[in-house]
Amino acid sequence: MIQYKTNYDKWAKYYDLIYEITPPDDSKIYKKYIKNSKSVLEMGIGTGRILLDFIQYNIEWTGIDNSEAMIEICKEKLEPLQPLKENVYLIKEDMAKLDIKKEKNSILNKKFDLIIYPSHSLMSVGDEKEQIKAICSGLKHLGKEGILIFDLHNPNNYLLNNEYQLLGSKTIQNKKYLLHSKSDVDFEKNLHSNHQILETERDKIELKSHEYFLYLEDVIRISDELGFEIVNLYGNYNFEIFNEFSEEMIFICKKKHG
Repeated sequence: MIQYKTNYDKWAKYYDLIYEITPPDDSKIYKKYIKNSKSVLEMGIGTGRILLDFIQYNIEWTGIDNSEAMIEICKEKLEPLQPLKENVYLIKEDMAKLDIKKEKNSILNKKFDLIIYPSHSLMSVGDEKEQIKAICSGLKHLGKEGILIFDLHNPNNYLLNNEYQLLGSKTIQNKKYLLHSKSDVDFEKNLHSNHQILETERDKIELKSHEYFLYLEDVIRISDELGFEIVNLYGNYNFEIFNEFSEEMIFICKKKHG
């Protein structure tokens, strides 16, 4: 099967702009759990959007991303933040292949209090097989009482948009940006492809991303197979309980014991 992958090196330059135009307001979900954590593993750190919201917490933060360009931008943002940046460790790696050891010569994996897959990063790693590998990577690094969080789009809301629609607009540093989007959905492959145009008076930048989606019943099945439990399921970042019409599926998970 052909794997559809997003070239996030191409996205890196525009990533922060897009999130400034259409902010997801997802930090409140993570804040609830980060404040009780001493160590965080972020799968898909991107340019450090979530990290920078919490860097003042002065906790150990490890960020994973498979895009060199994303990591370089994150490093640039961290550079002036002494001494806080000393608590941050950035690793270029595919989250489905992650293997961080407790110590250099140890056979044991390093454990974290909290593992997060923000910005639907689990959907970008590949199809269900790759997503399972990525969750397994998280579980083997999750402490005994740790929390694992990932968010997915609710596929019940997917619609085929053949025409570009305006997602949002914003003036940033005296420059007006328009963000347009259209979608392709392949329900046989569980594949959602998003086409975006970031427009200014002078430029039009075309970007494309691919996401493999899961249904709620898929995640429940995977949780049984991998031995973790879903302790909460939210339908948005305001902690509203999930229903079939919710925009998001935000899973709060723990390892099963016994």
